[in-house]
Amino acid sequence: MTAGTTLAVLAGMLVVTSGRPASAEPSPPAPTALSAAVSAADRAAASGLDTLAKGPDEQYERQMVTPWVKGMYSVAYQRTYRGLPVVGGDAVVVADSEGRVRGTQSAVSRRINVPTTPTVSAKSAETTSRKKLTTVTRVDSHRLVVRATGKTSRLAWETVLTGRSAKSPSRLHVFVDAGTGKVLDSYDDVRAGTGNSQWNGPSPLSIDTTASGGSYSLRDPNRPGLSCADYSTGSVFSKSSDSWGTGNASSKETGCADVMWAAQHEWNMLRDWLGRNGHDGNGRSWPVKVGLNDVNAYWDGSSVSIGHNNANQWIGAMDVVGHEFGHGIDQYTPGGANNESGLGEATGDIMGALTEAYTNEPAPYDDPDYTVGEKINLVGNGPIRIMYNPSQTGDPNCYSSSIPNTEEHAAAGPLNHWFYLLAEGSNPGGGKPSSPTCNSSSVTGVGIQSAGKVFYGGMLLKTSGMTYKRYRTTTLTAARNLDSGCVLFDRTKAAWDAIGVPAQSGDPTCTPSGNNDFTMSLDPASGSVKPGNSVTATVRTSVSSGSAQTVNLTASGLPSGVTASFSPSSVQSGASSTMTVSASSNAVPGAYTFTVKGDGTLSHTAQYTLTVDNGGSPGGSAPDISVANVQSHLAQLNTIASQNGGNRRAGSAGYTASVAYVKGKLQAAGYTVSEQTCTSCTYRGNNLIADWPGGPSDQTVMFGAHLDGVAAGPGVNDNGSGSATLLENALALAQRNPTMTRHVRFAWWNGEEQGLQGSKYYVGQLTAAQRSAIKAYYNFDMVASTNAGYFINNVDSAASAPMKEYWDSLNLAPEENVEGQGRSDDYSFQQGGIPTSGYATGASDTKSSAQAAKWGGTAGRSYDPCYHQSCDTTSNINATALDRSADGVAHTVWKTSVGTTAPADDFSVTVKPVSGNVQPGGSVGASVSTATTSGSAQTVKLTASGAPSGVTVAFDPASVQSGSSSAMTVSAEARTAPGTYTITVTGTGSATHATTYSLVVGGGGTCQAQQVVANGGFEEGVAPWTQTDGVISNRTSEKPAHSGAYMAWLGGWGSAHTDTASQSLTIPTGCSAYKLSFHLRTDTDESAGDPTAYDTFTVKLGTKTLATYSNTDAAGSYVQETFDVGAFAGQTVTLGFTSSEDAYLQTSFVVDDVTLNAS
Repeated sequence: MTAGTTLAVLAGMLVVTSGRPASAEPSPPAPTALSAAVSAADRAAASGLDTLAKGPDEQYERQMVTPWVKGMYSVAYQRTYRGLPVVGGDAVVVADSEGRVRGTQSAVSRRINVPTTPTVSAKSAETTSRKKLTTVTRVDSHRLVVRATGKTSRLAWETVLTGRSAKSPSRLHVFVDAGTGKVLDSYDDVRAGTGNSQWNGPSPLSIDTTASGGSYSLRDPNRPGLSCADYSTGSVFSKSSDSWGTGNASSKETGCADVMWAAQHEWNMLRDWLGRNGHDGNGRSWPVKVGLNDVNAYWDGSSVSIGHNNANQWIGAMDVVGHEFGHGIDQYTPGGANNESGLGEATGDIMGALTEAYTNEPAPYDDPDYTVGEKINLVGNGPIRIMYNPSQTGDPNCYSSSIPNTEEHAAAGPLNHWFYLLAEGSNPGGGKPSSPTCNSSSVTGVGIQSAGKVFYGGMLLKTSGMTYKRYRTTTLTAARNLDSGCVLFDRTKAAWDAIGVPAQSGDPTCTPSGNNDFTMSLDPASGSVKPGNSVTATVRTSVSSGSAQTVNLTASGLPSGVTASFSPSSVQSGASSTMTVSASSNAVPGAYTFTVKGDGTLSHTAQYTLTVDNGGSPGGSAPDISVANVQSHLAQLNTIASQNGGNRRAGSAGYTASVAYVKGKLQAAGYTVSEQTCTSCTYRGNNLIADWPGGPSDQTVMFGAHLDGVAAGPGVNDNGSGSATLLENALALAQRNPTMTRHVRFAWWNGEEQGLQGSKYYVGQLTAAQRSAIKAYYNFDMVASTNAGYFINNVDSAASAPMKEYWDSLNLAPEENVEGQGRSDDYSFQQGGIPTSGYATGASDTKSSAQAAKWGGTAGRSYDPCYHQSCDTTSNINATALDRSADGVAHTVWKTSVGTTAPADDFSVTVKPVSGNVQPGGSVGASVSTATTSGSAQTVKLTASGAPSGVTVAFDPASVQSGSSSAMTVSAEARTAPGTYTITVTGTGSATHATTYSLVVGGGGTCQAQQVVANGGFEEGVAPWTQTDGVISNRTSEKPAHSGAYMAWLGGWGSAHTDTASQSLTIPTGCSAYKLSFHLRTDTDESAGDPTAYDTFTVKLGTKTLATYSNTDAAGSYVQETFDVGAFAGQTVTLGFTSSEDAYLQTSFVVDDVTLNAS
């Protein structure tokens, strides 16, 4: 319960997930995890799921996939409107390795409707934009975009200028309204201060600082969380000028200038080289303090402290700062405690070395050198570690069984040695030192950037209890994923062999010719079946590398009384099988997850969630909620707090982990679960909403509790008790699965302790119809106070009647909750005009003598002496009050929403796909699926109507049990007239339901030979191509055309950028040959010997990717590429070319003379 009166809601903030705590223990994602997650995310984006709602002219284009934790991936999308990028309209989907969408986020949720033809020219917009800077040294880019902000969308020219403002360097993005010519807004990539350093240089160093009210501070405006303060006072350095330090390392201000310079460059290295979003992986960094009175520096889990050397100089050198921040990066990637000695220290050293290499300072400053602490001379003996030959400082070069018991810093030696060998090799030349190997082998390096990608990829697969041997396996997996040609893999393996880490049973393999491998997925990935019936799903396989192979399908982990069969039981990868899950009459109702395994040259698994449904039986009496189960949830919430800084404050890592725990339980039980981003909450976090299927949606009863706590402690009573009580009641409802007379929705709120912010946001987003549909809201806040009272919100209201009825049956004589009025989430609903009630057992108010006589406990003492304190742990729970509250919730759920009679039998029917094409004399297939929507399964007879003359529709089988599927075959005789027809598919049982199928009958006949692509040589302007601004050009002095004067030049930016060119094509029928051809020239500034595909070029026809090229295909001259596209005959599809560059070094993909010949 929030303290005092309701607080004002503060300004809105965007939501980012907090960094991972070191103590969580994710499992490495299975090989199929990425494909399942991205496919699920793509499906969500394409269908406009939840916050991804979009208009008919809007699309999402996938931009980036970032591995996260526990099999989850963050998939980022750029929104486009009629082909134009929507700046400020980007979106993210989080999906997991089982192909489930776990959350969505969109920058804008409204539909976009703007004109797409500018009346202001790009040149005029550039002229206007230039006025924003004092000096413009170059125009980096300009493009036509839709600029979306919080309230409006405008067609605009985005011009990016590099130059100087009146005071500092600038890289300014200016948006000029393409209709009015006025500046809409602008933002600067740079806010530059200067620093004078002893370790780094040459001075002055350009560092990002904050300007406010005529003063400057060492707080980075572009890297949230990064600041530098005086260790003694804790105050961030600030002054009237933007010049920092004296150049003497004995000055704390100089030390802070060093820190900011190094940390900012490490951030940039992570972004540009490793694809990581900030130090913590979620767009944030950590504060630093300079002035520790110790010959050391350290990371404390949330900040860095910098001490001095023996000469009393602050040790803010680049490798030291990079090392300490490296500890944070190690903590904020998967895995946790109990790692083998040396791994954490080596991780810091590797991050420091990468930062030095990225910054590339000249001598005599902190230049790239693979030594640690050589500039600061910590104790007067030079470097403290030497990566290319650790033995020079007394550390081991080679791995052995003694490493786990070796001192942490010394034990870093072998991993540091491995990294140098991988990056530079054993005899790199060029003035770089040679490195001895432990097996007398010769190792060839891959370059420090590629070595960094391999190591970071291994970090993203690490688990708690990490060892050198496990790092061998994870980095080999990362290397194989980065380079299918196996060069990175072979050199990574050679480096591990060279330091004495032996091969492991879990090591992947890699062959340059390509591994035969496949992926698999289930569609759908969950289902419900009643005892005595069955349900079906499709097992889809695809070739992920190499050639097709036989995949044998099996299932394991099935509950008693349930079997799974596959038809066929073996498929060639690329084909599908139908899985039938059958439940015997004695199958036990409940929710289960079992594993479907595909065995080929390798094995892959997928998970299927099955609900054995007892048919929605009459509700009967409410269940007795197990207080032990509720206490188990409380123990887990207490553990989550202890692993995340001791609390579960809104938006914190502890809150995020609490959401994940509750959400996982609900999803497994069969709830429809969503997360709602509270954009007006002070702290970043999501509301969690769970709907139980059934009951009329216009008759909804809600039950809610706030899931957050205060920062002072774990918040077990306030409000773990309400949250856990609600969770166990939700699970009990799912297990009983009774007939629902009303729809039940459970909610867990963010930001209650900051003023009911999460629930207020939720109510504020409801439409009038949605508010009207909520017939009552019940709130549960602090329901297990140790000196408990028994209070009901609005105790005499109609909404409270079932709650009061239950506590009255226990002779508790509950009282009005005066203390809690306006202080918990029921108040948000009350203000929205929705009837409310709820349970509470008291907070800081004092129990009276009369109350003690009635309820027991101690008079003159507060109901909860640990309210908002660190002692609010599992010891602060009154089990009797908790039990009474939990059972009272169940009584209220049953009284308000559960029926006493069995539901009528009913079903639904769907067709997938919903349309198909057929030539006269041919046939096309589809699947007709049925589902039991209420009552028990029944026989459904399938028929079709509306087919044109010459078309027949057959079903196999013609009748199914609801919950099963039938194969529909649509056949067209040779005499069938071309056209588009609507066929109605009807299912008849106790009721009748129908759906429609659209059939397109082609024209057949003889081939009309033609070339389909218009303006394929780009000589006739842009039309009918849709392009990123400037792609089609005649800049032949820079890039020659294959023929003529024009070509399509995609890429070539040398920064993170995506270019596209596309055209809609209608491909005729009746021809024997369909050949797509184009000429492609690829050149790059990436290293010629680097096997990593940093920049890519994709060719798609419709939804099919025909080919992907990269910087590794650079040839310097045009190469003709040809594809057979006969599979698209009779279709209208989009031919698309897309280039995607990373942030470092350009690759140009130039296309010309595009044709598609049908003959």
